[in-house]
Amino acid sequence: MKKGMTIVFFVLLAALLYYGSVTYQASCQALTIWFEKLVPSLFAAMVVIRILDGQGLLRAVSRRLFSFTESLFHISPDAFSLVFASFFLGSPAGQILIDDYVQSGRLKQAEGKRLACCVTVSTPSFVLITCGSVLLHSFQYGLMIWLAEFFAVMLLLFFTRSTPVTLQLDSSREVCSLFENLKEAVVQAGISLYFIGAYLLLTLVLLNLLTMKLPASWLLPIQCATEFSLGTNNLALLPLASWIKALLMTLVLGFASFSVHLQVLSLTPHLKLAYPRYLCFRILQMDLAGGVFLLLHLLQLWRS
Repeated sequence: MKKGMTIVFFVLLAALLYYGSVTYQASCQALTIWFEKLVPSLFAAMVVIRILDGQGLLRAVSRRLFSFTESLFHISPDAFSLVFASFFLGSPAGQILIDDYVQSGRLKQAEGKRLACCVTVSTPSFVLITCGSVLLHSFQYGLMIWLAEFFAVMLLLFFTRSTPVTLQLDSSREVCSLFENLKEAVVQAGISLYFIGAYLLLTLVLLNLLTMKLPASWLLPIQCATEFSLGTNNLALLPLASWIKALLMTLVLGFASFSVHLQVLSLTPHLKLAYPRYLCFRILQMDLAGGVFLLLHLLQLWRS
């Protein structure tokens, strides 16, 4: 096994050197996605969410707004603040926050696994603005995609009620000062974004090396399954009706792409997620999101 892996890595190294132009183009593409899309949409949100969490404000808001989650999802309002935060952070940033809770003992590993498997989403800005307003030229379609993803996650949380989630909070623990919290939030957000960018670059370089000899008709499905932002951009170029392109984007975002899967499993060491289980959740979320989108589209047609 070790000898086989050694051969694979030497072949990969040779391919990276021999196809230098392909490696360079893929690296530029990855850095463009990371610097122009991920950093602007994620960094500020990650810092603000971590400040709200560190000051206890996120849990306070959750207690007031989500008192029903205990009976509906078997998730305490305090713990539901992590679901709320994950919708703003997207994946894998949401899973990284959940992993921090498991590491600190505020969340049990089984509880963290449930939240991490169920709540794998894209940021609202990417869905509403990038997919809706920019790619589909329709904010309404962006909203329909986001609602489909939202209800798919809620259904997954409902189906997994057999694992209750409750935060283990230490009432004697002092809340750190705002400036100390800000410093920690900036550091953690920066580290998380660095690793997200590194894994994205690695994924796109390997994708381009492995697919450069494939027929053009095979590229789009592979791109959609491997990197969702690249896939959604290419889906928007298809000569199809807007609602069909929106449905395909919903399926891609529900699956979340292998790039996100790699980031989630690599950046959450304390959750110890099993990939076959995580993959099953992504396939189920993709199916549920597609079904919800079709239902919303039928309601739209009925109203018109």
